[in-house]
Amino acid sequence: MKRTHHIHKEKFRKSWRGYRLAPIALSISTVFFLTACEKSDQTVSLYQNADDCSKANPSMNQQCAQAYQAALKEATKTSPKYASREDCVAEFGQSQCTKVTSEQADILATSSTADKNSTAQPQQSGSMWMPLMAGYMMGKMMGGGFNQQPLFTSQSATSPMKDKFVDATGKNYGAATYGRTMNLPKSALAPKPSVTKTITRGGFGQTVAQQASMKQGGVSSKSFSRGAGG
Repeated sequence: MKRTHHIHKEKFRKSWRGYRLAPIALSISTVFFLTACEKSDQTVSLYQNADDCSKANPSMNQQCAQAYQAALKEATKTSPKYASREDCVAEFGQSQCTKVTSEQADILATSSTADKNSTAQPQQSGSMWMPLMAGYMMGKMMGGGFNQQPLFTSQSATSPMKDKFVDATGKNYGAATYGRTMNLPKSALAPKPSVTKTITRGGFGQTVAQQASMKQGGVSSKSFSRGAGG
């Protein structure tokens, strides 16, 4: 009888340990799952404009237009700014620069007030130039809807971003070819800090070169695949 009593007691202890550990194991697995979701890649597509996006996705005309307009606004806020057209052209080439308009200046003023990551208080917009948005990348979010980021390129023969797509932070996304899809970290489509202060000639190109020299993990490309991705 004593042995039987001892066995039952041990079974009870093991059962109780398992019961207590189950919620802990569940919590740990949940944390790992959420972390994996946060760090997982997102499929994005590269387009020139809303029409380019609509041709690839006929049922998404409205989403394409909204994403394009949002990317244009983001380009106004986050693109590098220059004190003169010559400084901008030296980095991006002829026909790749535009003067900051009064409407764009209002966007900058609003963003610099709302954005805690803004690089500086806005300068006089009349003296600022910025590169034209060459295209944008667009990806579908898990909860529905889309997010986007503007892309820039250079026609200057001496620029490290010649015929390459780069974002506002200077990160290189490869050949400036529309219609490609890429698997990127979700941080690639995260909002970038507003830029309201001019930089010196060659400053952005230097940033691009520095970014290119660093290891860029988690970026793969599926060339010439059309579609918005999911």
